[in-house]
Amino acid sequence: MDLESEDHLSFLLSSQLALDDIHNISLSRKGKARHGTPMTDEEYSFKVFKEENIAFVDSLRLAFSLQSAIDTDQAILAKLSVEELGAVDDHRYAQALSLGQALPKMSDAQKALEKQGSLPETRLKDNKVGKISTSANASSLPNVGGSKPFRVNCVICADSFRSSTTFQAPCRDHYCHGCLRDLVQACIGDESLFPLRCCQQPLPLLDVYPLLSGKMQTQFNAKVREFGTIANHRVYCSKSTCSKFLGSSGEAKNILCSQCYTSTCTLCKQLSHPAESCSENTALKELKTLAKEKHWQTCPRCSSIVELNIGCYHMTCLCRMQFCYLCAAPWKTCDCPQWEEDRLLNAAEVTVERELGAAARVAEPVVFQRRVEQRAQELREYHDCNPHRWKHYQGGGTCEECGHYLPEFLKGCRDCHIMVCVRCMRNRL
Repeated sequence: MDLESEDHLSFLLSSQLALDDIHNISLSRKGKARHGTPMTDEEYSFKVFKEENIAFVDSLRLAFSLQSAIDTDQAILAKLSVEELGAVDDHRYAQALSLGQALPKMSDAQKALEKQGSLPETRLKDNKVGKISTSANASSLPNVGGSKPFRVNCVICADSFRSSTTFQAPCRDHYCHGCLRDLVQACIGDESLFPLRCCQQPLPLLDVYPLLSGKMQTQFNAKVREFGTIANHRVYCSKSTCSKFLGSSGEAKNILCSQCYTSTCTLCKQLSHPAESCSENTALKELKTLAKEKHWQTCPRCSSIVELNIGCYHMTCLCRMQFCYLCAAPWKTCDCPQWEEDRLLNAAEVTVERELGAAARVAEPVVFQRRVEQRAQELREYHDCNPHRWKHYQGGGTCEECGHYLPEFLKGCRDCHIMVCVRCMRNRL
């Protein structure tokens, strides 16, 4: 403690003692004057002196609190900066190692982290962005006890990082901060990734938010509000050049867009029409007619229209509702077949072509057909398998879930034989 702090403590102590003296004097005089009698000059002086001392004590306490917060935050921010620099240098080291290049020298940040171990456990203060709690996500915070930090691999990019610089999901998988931000950015543009999850377990948003920039937090918050609203209740700005999400149809009859100031009717989703009766959205009528012609199904929860291209009749909507594609009943509550035989055989043939190559159909037709029958039987048994048993397949291909082409490898289920990318395996299925 420096001399200035000691002087402040002395002032605080003397002011508190003065307040105690005033309180004792006031108690000794209590009840000696008649009710309604004006205060004497002495009593008025005591009152003013007491108020001034209370204000002075409160100011000193506030100053001590602010200084303590500043000292704590400065230490944390400085150490976090070293952690982030160390993570960047670790990534650069891993890249050089994977490419067979000369390994770079250990940076100052890496040396500091190796020497110091890890950050002491300190609870960060609440701020305008949100709360960061030491108990909320142990992996996104440093280790305690001064032990040497251990290293983990990010489940997305596979690079090695100190565990204290990664985000740990409830399923115990680790994400580097860059891949976690990439996931959030992808979720902003793809509702099928909402809610944020890994291995079918939701990620705690209170632990995710502190790792995002202010701009990304704002964008993601807007999508959380939008994706959290049932699809057929969502209202978007009726102005085609805007289309901003406005809210739920249950909030009001008309909603004014804060971006272009266009008023939209929440019933027909068209431009507000105060003096006219509301009719059903013409575009929605046309879509329903097309869905009926194409034999598309409608989600029983959110009324979204879905189309089956491959797979069984087990549908999982963006709203996470699971239902039968044939009758729209909740899954496994109806007597409908779970798979159309033609679709099953086509899926089996695609799987065998991927395993043996397209030329095997002509070169070894008997072997090819026998393998198709084997895979078809497996699909009858495991088409709805959960959880999947994943296996690594080198060579790349097209993800059957998102349709993206991956040049190096895919993940395949040993039971239902679906082939997907790492993103779909971890965060979509």
